[in-house]
Amino acid sequence: MERVIFSGSWKDFFAEAGLATFEDFFNYPGPERETESSNRDVYPITINKGNNSNMFFIKRFHCPQIDDIFSTWHNFGKFITQAKVEWSNASLLESNNINTYKPVCFGERTIWGIERKSFIVTEQLTSTDFKEFVSQRWLELERPHQEKIITAIAKLIRKVHDLNISFPDLYVWHIFISQDSINNQCQLSFIDLHRMRRNIKNENEKIKNLGRLFWSMSPKYFDDGLKELFVNAYISDGQQTDKAALTSRIKKYENKLTSRRNRKDY
Repeated sequence: MERVIFSGSWKDFFAEAGLATFEDFFNYPGPERETESSNRDVYPITINKGNNSNMFFIKRFHCPQIDDIFSTWHNFGKFITQAKVEWSNASLLESNNINTYKPVCFGERTIWGIERKSFIVTEQLTSTDFKEFVSQRWLELERPHQEKIITAIAKLIRKVHDLNISFPDLYVWHIFISQDSINNQCQLSFIDLHRMRRNIKNENEKIKNLGRLFWSMSPKYFDDGLKELFVNAYISDGQQTDKAALTSRIKKYENKLTSRRNRKDY
């Protein structure tokens, strides 16, 4: 079974560009591959109409891993495709005023309800990859600006955790920041939502989220003082949280990752 689901009036928009069926989208050529793994890739899509150019990204899932298949069952109580997971998770974040990319359509090919392939198309974010922002501007920022951004990230993640949402892929490169907002409220967005999990009350899993984020924060840019500030902001909601114990648990998982993986340089 194949199907393509569109948001709003996007169906007509893409049909005019010759993109309508599952095969049209899944086989659409891109000039370069943004990311690649064994079972998924991301391509940019540019559609020109008159003097206007519209930029999108298509994430394509090939033959999902067994862990991903059963993760959807755990989260949704049924088997659904990775593209629909990402579509649903984006909607959940948006409904809670948490910024992410805006999906315009998704497609899926299933056999007996089990995913074979799927894709999701999202609008291009107007904000900047936080990793890129850090590598280009972080060392030029005054300390109060750095602290403001770290505080905003910590408070947003605490909001996500209070909603019992877990981001197993919570890394610096999966956060986007609006550069125009850093002097005001600091607008942040999350991307790469296909492994996002719902209804997670296990505090240990949330600690792992934070450990992965700390692991991805290069010491070239993020010193111990900024990490301490992060923890302070994360627990500054009046709850009786043992700061030392929380910091120790985060650090323990960060060190565990460090012993297993090389941190990405940026």
